[in-house]
Amino acid sequence: TVGDIESLPFLEAVRQLKVEAGPENALSIHVTLVPYIDTAGELKTKPTQHSVKQMREIGIQPDILLCRTKTPLSRATKDKIALFSNVRVEAVISAIDVSCIYELPLHFHAEGVDELICERLNIWSRSPDLAAWHRIVDRFKKPARGTVKIGVVGKYVHLRDAYKSLHESLVHGAL
Repeated sequence: TVGDIESLPFLEAVRQLKVEAGPENALSIHVTLVPYIDTAGELKTKPTQHSVKQMREIGIQPDILLCRTKTPLSRATKDKIALFSNVRVEAVISAIDVSCIYELPLHFHAEGVDELICERLNIWSRSPDLAAWHRIVDRFKKPARGTVKIGVVGKYVHLRDAYKSLHESLVHGAL
């Protein structure tokens, strides 16, 4: 998180890397939040604007913004974020909440993130074949029938995320 004292050494390392590698060899992607306020019925861009401002104060100008949000960003919202963060409007990406993390590469491909990265770093690439990835997502969303019982014995089983990595490993292994 930008602004947290714990992250400063890492952000400084990123800043130095971008300087040493040169702009043609380094790219910064900033993940930020664009919350939807139910009572107002709108997305709020101020947290993103402030976050980018803090990044720039540290010396890092983001090249791409991945905007975490519940709903896709409208063109007007992307224009506003681009204007106030000094990022190309094409580089303001809706990182919508998805039901399965494996959907994100497909979503980012649809938003053109891969093309932006290749263009910015001057990397040639042909169109990806995402058929196998689509099958993984389909398997996750529609698992095979049948159940397997797995017992977990531990001290903190009553806490939802205490064994999150174990749970995710089992899910991943089942794909």
